[in-house]
Amino acid sequence: MKNFGAKESVERLTYPLFEEFGERIRELKPEYILDGRRTTTLEAFCNEVGQVLLAGQPWDGNLDGFHAVLRGDYGYLPEAFRLVWREVDYARAALGYDETVRQLLQQLRDCPPTALIKTAWALRAALRRQGPTVFDWLVEAINRYSSIELVLVETTDDVE
Repeated sequence: MKNFGAKESVERLTYPLFEEFGERIRELKPEYILDGRRTTTLEAFCNEVGQVLLAGQPWDGNLDGFHAVLRGDYGYLPEAFRLVWREVDYARAALGYDETVRQLLQQLRDCPPTALIKTAWALRAALRRQGPTVFDWLVEAINRYSSIELVLVETTDDVE
């Protein structure tokens, strides 16, 4: 009978367990929950992100700052996590074309000359209810990061 050392014993015991449960363990991710009823403007969304993902830490509460948060520039997020956006239908409706027009008008006032034409064309499309909305911008930003699993949860209530 072979006498196993402590390390060999642990490996013998844990390796089969890891084979059996390893995939489930890898699937476990920290979960952060955004409330769609509190994400009805881009500013409100940024406030919710600050509270939920950064525990109230100050950050640049805008779209560029949101990318920095997702990249981990603020250092508070785990490498991989699940972001659950509940009652997303409220957010989708509120972050639609009206909010997109409002945001693009703000950008137009503040944008550098090199971005003026692109922003004006995006505004023209939004006024015609065409093209991506603020909601689409946010979902696209999140989906750029393969380490973030985005879960969109609709509500069962009627949305106006």
